Amino acid sequence: MPTGKTAKSIEKTFWVVSKDNQIEEVTEKELMTNPEKYLKKEIWQKPPYHYELVVSLKRIKD
Repeated sequence: MPTGKTAKSIEKTFWVVSKDNQIEEVTEKELMTNPEKYLKKEIWQKPPYHYELVVSLKRIKD
């Protein structure tokens, strides 16, 4: 019997900025279970972008 595709549950992640401008990645579940810890802090939704640094060499003709 064929089974249907199951959707992956993507947890939302947030950035919590402390007074020292340090960023901590926190899931939505952590924010909801312990909100007192994050009350006076700045919270940003983590963007879904992923960057990779690519370095290449270019040959120079003499």
